[in-house]
Amino acid sequence: MPPYLTRLIVIAACLANPVLSVAQSTSENAEARVYFEEGNRLFQQASRATGERRTTLLKRSLEAYVDSLQIVRSRNAVFNAAIVLEELDRNDESFNYYTEYLRVEGLSEADREQASRRRDALRPEVAVLRVRSEPEAAELWIDRKDLAPRGETPIEVAVAPGQHRVFIEKEGYVSSEREMKMVRGETTVLELTLEPIPIEPVVEVIPEKSAEQPMQRPRLRNAAIGTAASTLATAAVGLGLSLRARSLRDEYDRAATLYEMSGNPVDFQRAQDLADRTDRFNIAADVMWGTTIALGISAIVLYARHRKRERRERARLEMSVSRRGGFALVRMPLGASP
Repeated sequence: MPPYLTRLIVIAACLANPVLSVAQSTSENAEARVYFEEGNRLFQQASRATGERRTTLLKRSLEAYVDSLQIVRSRNAVFNAAIVLEELDRNDESFNYYTEYLRVEGLSEADREQASRRRDALRPEVAVLRVRSEPEAAELWIDRKDLAPRGETPIEVAVAPGQHRVFIEKEGYVSSEREMKMVRGETTVLELTLEPIPIEPVVEVIPEKSAEQPMQRPRLRNAAIGTAASTLATAAVGLGLSLRARSLRDEYDRAATLYEMSGNPVDFQRAQDLADRTDRFNIAADVMWGTTIALGISAIVLYARHRKRERRERARLEMSVSRRGGFALVRMPLGASP
């Protein structure tokens, strides 16, 4: 087809198809809409240009649409980018943009028919891979898994002719990998049934208690030791507070004596401050001493319970002697060590 006829067809599509002539709705991001309208303007200019200038304008139009798509994945910008790629003879990319557009929900029958017709017209120029999987919605990668997936199954993707490696993955299923040879103008179909990842039963292993190891009951003993340590710590704090309260009391006595001698209000205020501080330290010291007594009693009770349980579980030897003879008896609780 002569180039001028191609341009006339594209211009007619711009005027007849609201997807090309109407900007994105005002609800979309304003910056994306600016790029979209810039792409439309450059596309209209390219439709009236020829030669190298036409190619330059088409590339600039494509850049504007891509910038818009990076902000908002609008179906209008996707469709327009597909048309520009088609004009630039980048048929593989154009085919894939049409495929993305056709996956948009809510397309009218007219829009869907037009996009399908344009995509089908590209099939003789590209190598198409059609992938179906059971279950569906498996992700597809081609050649490189370090990039974003190409989409989800079922899907059609245009690729360069030649050998390709295809990866299909879905969470909960065994991944699949295939080597495919793609031929221009042909559609290669790949149908896969993904196998679920086997779930291994969880077996709870309960360790057996060794009969050779004696039963250990260190919790009461450890609690008693910890409580005793806390008792010493609080006693030290209480002692420090008491000593500080005594030194403040001495300072108060000197300040009170000085006030009696001088009658200076400053000396009186200092004596009052020292009295207040002395009271606060005395209260704090009383609290700490009370805590010390409570912790000490707790430590004694815990240790007494520990010793009582230890004596109860320990093996005991009892002996009895009389005129008729004597005997020995060993008492051992169940589970205790001899």
